[in-house]
Amino acid sequence: MDTDRRQLRSNDPAAAVRIFLARNANEVGMRAAVVSDPSGAVIGGVGDGVLSSIAAAGCSLLDARGVAEREQLRRESDIDVTALHVSRLRVGVRRYVVTSVGAPLRATHELGDALARILAA
Repeated sequence: MDTDRRQLRSNDPAAAVRIFLARNANEVGMRAAVVSDPSGAVIGGVGDGVLSSIAAAGCSLLDARGVAEREQLRRESDIDVTALHVSRLRVGVRRYVVTSVGAPLRATHELGDALARILAA
């Protein structure tokens, strides 16, 4: 039986983001997906691994300037940064970082729309 998406809602932003990602982060090879603020504070996520570490590594990767900084991050991180797919997402005046492991999240635009609804509640 297919559960109607309206039955899977939450007033808790972290839970709502997890529900969205659980239903939409299904690309082949994706092992985790995390939404964070630009400092790496996790809003919500799903998958394998320590989500806070994945978010922090994704934000660090976005902040890295040039090949040398990326290489240093690769050597020093507990996360395999070569497997990360990171994108910035803006919802109104708020900025977020979407980090996934193994494959990029294709539903980033839909995630932006969902975050606007989730965080407006």
